[in-house]
Amino acid sequence: MERPSPSLTPHVHWAQRHSELYLRVELSDVQSPDIAIADNVLHFKAQGRGAKGDNVYEFQLAFLEPVKPHPVYKVTQRQVNITVQKKESNWWERLTKQEKRPLFLAPDFDRWLDESDAEMELKAKEEERINKIRIESRAPKDPFRQLKRGYLFMYNLVQFLGFSWIFVNMTVRLFILGKDSFYDTFHTIADMMYFCQTLAFLEILNSLVGIVRSPFIPSLFQVLGRNFVLFVVLGNVEEMQSKAVVFFIFYFWSIIEIFRYPFYMLSCINIEWKLLTWIRYTIWIPLYPLGALAEAVSLIQAIPVFSETGKFSFMLPYPLSTTIKFSFFLQIYLITLFLGVFTNFRHLYKQRRQHLGSKKRKMK
Repeated sequence: MERPSPSLTPHVHWAQRHSELYLRVELSDVQSPDIAIADNVLHFKAQGRGAKGDNVYEFQLAFLEPVKPHPVYKVTQRQVNITVQKKESNWWERLTKQEKRPLFLAPDFDRWLDESDAEMELKAKEEERINKIRIESRAPKDPFRQLKRGYLFMYNLVQFLGFSWIFVNMTVRLFILGKDSFYDTFHTIADMMYFCQTLAFLEILNSLVGIVRSPFIPSLFQVLGRNFVLFVVLGNVEEMQSKAVVFFIFYFWSIIEIFRYPFYMLSCINIEWKLLTWIRYTIWIPLYPLGALAEAVSLIQAIPVFSETGKFSFMLPYPLSTTIKFSFFLQIYLITLFLGVFTNFRHLYKQRRQHLGSKKRKMK
């Protein structure tokens, strides 16, 4: 009759603070560990890769003093971190009820503090909390805060619905009509795009008066740049409205906005969806240059059209008597377009580092 093989025990490191215990289990590639506290004893069992290879490892720890029966754990690729709350905030002379330390248990010197150091840390945290409360109490409360948040929520919701309609409409038409949908995009989508881009002027105002913390210059460049292309270059010349480039301009704009506006909308009610945050600060990397390229193509195509029609051209008064063609201003704007792209690109990259960069550093 075969004897059951003895259970394998992982290496465990521990540290404490006055109100918490920290356990670090040296097991990698752990999937769904079984961790529970019953009768003041921690029970651990998990499949993982430890000192004896890929096996089932388990251990039990009877704590010196009472703890709360709901441990919190986090599984990483290399280890399992367990946090246990003490029932009473005090300093333990050891971890386990038995005086002799188990062979698999050792201090976690990365987190280890003696009692005096832990008290100093606790005192520093308490002082930080009190200072934060004092600063918040001194800061003037905005009586219109909820009204502003409601206004921003509705603004972002309306813009999201508008650009979603544009994106869905264009996508359905593309699948049904194929390339033929390129050439009548303006006549089918322009009214909704006019509405959304006219409403976007509020973003300049919001930044200017401080309703939002977005920098004023990038907001100004983006809104005025888009509206110049939409209302002046495309909206005033029929020859431009049947160009295929209109499809790509509208499509790139709408894809960016169907992620940007719901992100801001959820931020108004203090909700963060990590996937949406990642998409919002990543999708612009390919789409923003493509959108700027499509706008540049429309300007290049519009230059000869405005030269031939003479639209918006004007003559300087005597004695100069020189005609200034609007196409000349389009050429200048074509150059400034890339300046605006650089300014906004730098702003967006900085935002991406703020929202995603710190998380990457923590994961390393």
